[in-house]
Amino acid sequence: QNAITIDNAILDKVEIIYGPGSLIYGSDALGGVIHYITRDPIISENNESVMRIKTNAYIQYSSANSGKTGHLDINTAGRNIGLLTSITLRDFDDILMGENKNPFYEDFGEVKHYVKRINGQDSTVRNPNPLLQKNTGYSQIDLLQKIRFKISRQTEMIANIQYSSSSDIDRLDYLNDYNGDNLKYAEYYYGPQNRLFASLKASFNNECPFYSVMNTIIAYQKIDEDRYSRRFRNDERFVQKEDVNVFTYNHDFRKEWMKNNVLNYGLEFNFNHIGSTGYYENILDHTITPGETRYPDGGTEAWSAAVYGNYKWIKGSKYSFSTGMRYQYSAYSSEFKSGILPYKKININNGALTGSVRMICYPGRDWRFSCIASTGFRNPNVDDYGKVRAKDGLVTVPNPGLSAEYTYNVQLGACKTVAGFIKFNITAYYTWLTDAIVRSDFTLNGSDSLEYDNEMYKIITNINANKAYIRGMTFYLASDLKSPFGFKSTLNLNKGQDVSDEVPLAHIPPVFGRTSLIFKKNSFSGEFFSEYNGWKKIKYFSPLGEDNESESTIHGSPSWFTLNIHAGYSIKNHLTIQLALENILDTFYKPFASGICAPGRNFIITLRGKIN
Repeated sequence: QNAITIDNAILDKVEIIYGPGSLIYGSDALGGVIHYITRDPIISENNESVMRIKTNAYIQYSSANSGKTGHLDINTAGRNIGLLTSITLRDFDDILMGENKNPFYEDFGEVKHYVKRINGQDSTVRNPNPLLQKNTGYSQIDLLQKIRFKISRQTEMIANIQYSSSSDIDRLDYLNDYNGDNLKYAEYYYGPQNRLFASLKASFNNECPFYSVMNTIIAYQKIDEDRYSRRFRNDERFVQKEDVNVFTYNHDFRKEWMKNNVLNYGLEFNFNHIGSTGYYENILDHTITPGETRYPDGGTEAWSAAVYGNYKWIKGSKYSFSTGMRYQYSAYSSEFKSGILPYKKININNGALTGSVRMICYPGRDWRFSCIASTGFRNPNVDDYGKVRAKDGLVTVPNPGLSAEYTYNVQLGACKTVAGFIKFNITAYYTWLTDAIVRSDFTLNGSDSLEYDNEMYKIITNINANKAYIRGMTFYLASDLKSPFGFKSTLNLNKGQDVSDEVPLAHIPPVFGRTSLIFKKNSFSGEFFSEYNGWKKIKYFSPLGEDNESESTIHGSPSWFTLNIHAGYSIKNHLTIQLALENILDTFYKPFASGICAPGRNFIITLRGKIN
C-alpha cells in the first residue's frame, strides 16, 4: 500500500527491472524492482534570460466510487534554475462492485452488514445495497517541490521534497469478519498514512580517467503507519503506531569509452530506525493502558553497506555482454522491553556476494536472443523476523533464528519481428531458492497458542525452508503495422513450490494477461481491451494464510475477465478530453488475495490542459 504515496501525476517514467541482476538496488530486490522516477524541473535553453512557465493540470471523475481527482503542476524555468511545484488532491467514496456474478457464489464478496454507533452503542446494521463496499473510501493529498540548480556546464544539483498524507483508511478484510450474528470489529483502520521524503542529488559530467558521469544522492524519508482496531461493543480501542526513519547515501559512477564499453560502479549506505508503540485507549474516558506492539517495543536499528560494479560491452550490432557483482553487509538489532514474548533482543547480521551475467545476441535483423544468469540474496528485515500480527485465527510471532535467503536464477528470452506485420517475444525463467523464508507452525514456551488482543490464536512464524523454486513464462505479441490500427497482448504464467515441505509458495498469482486493440490517428486515440485472470484453486494456496484464503471461495480464487474502452481527443495540443468505460459488462470479481472486490462498471472522464 506504500505505492499510493507516490503521485502518479508527476511521474516521468516507471522502470520495471526484472530479477536480482538489478545490482544497484540491494538485498531485497530478489524478484525485481519497480522504480518510480518523478519529473525533474526544466531550465531555459540557449541561455535565455527570460523566465518561462509551463503548467499542467487535470481533473477527473470516476463513477464506481464517486472518485474526484485534481492536479496542478507548475514549472518555472530560468537560465540556471528550475522550479517544479506539484499538488494533487484525491477523494474517493465507497466502491460499488460488479453486479454480474458467478451463480455458484451468489453472495461471495457482498457486504451485508456494517457497524454503526447508535445511542452510544455499536449496532450491526444491514447494508441496503450489499454490492456497495462500505468503509472503502478515503482521501489524500500529494505535494512535490523540486529545485534544480545549474552550477556550471558540468555540474548541477536537484533538491527534491515530497509529502503525502491520507485520511484514515479502513481495512475491509477485517471489517467483514463475523463473530456469531454480529460483526467482529466495530473499527479497523490505518491512521493517516504520512510520508515525507527529502533528497539532494549532485551530478557531475566530466570526462576523466575515473568517470564520465558521477551522481551523489543523500536522502531522508519518514513514514508514519498506524493501526487502530476496536472489537464490537468493546470500549477499548487497540492502537499500534509505527514510525520509520530512513537515511540513504548513494555514490554512483559511470564511465564510457570507445563508444561500446560502459562501466557502472558505486557504493551505498542505508540506516533505518523503527519505533513501535502499542496501547489501549478507552473511547469514553480516553484512559490509556499498555498494549502489545506490532514490532519490537524497544526499537529497531538496521543498517546496510554495499559496493557494486557492472560492466557492459557492445560488439557491433550483433552482441552485447554485461556482468556485475555486488557485496552487501546488513545488520539488524531489535530490543524487546516488555510484552508477551520471551525475547529480550534479536540480532541478525549477514553479508553476501551476488552477481549476474547477461548476453544478448542479434543473429539477424529480425531476431534477438537473451540469456541471463544471476544470484540473489535477501536479509530478513524486521517485518520478517520481528513482527506480531494476528489474522484468521493465526498469530505471527518473531523468530530470532531466521537467516538470509538466497536465489540462483536463469532467464532465457527470444524475440522475433516480422517488419510491417508482427512482433513476438517469449521469456522463461527459473529461480531456485535456498533457505527460503516461509511461514510455519511454531511454539512459545512449549505452547502452540498465544493470547493476543484478548483472543487465543494458533502460533506461526517465519522460518527458513531448505529448498523452493519459482518458475514462469511471459508471452508478448504486438502488431508492427504501418496503419492507424494495432494490437498487443501479454500472458503471464507462474508457479512457486516449497520443495522441502511439498506445499505451494505464497504470493504466486494465477495466470493473467491483457489483450488490446488500438487505434491512433491525428488527434484521436482509442483502445479496446480485455484484462483476464485464471482460476487459482484452493490446493495451490499457501497453507498458512498468506494468500488470504478467507477472502476467497471454498474452491479458491475464481477466474474473471473484463472488457474496457479508453478514448482521448486533443484540441490544439492544449486541451485533451479522455473518456473511459471500464468493466463494461459490470462483472463481479475480486483480484487474487485481495480483501476488496474490484469496481463494477465504471465511467471515467478526464480533462487535461497545459500551457507552455
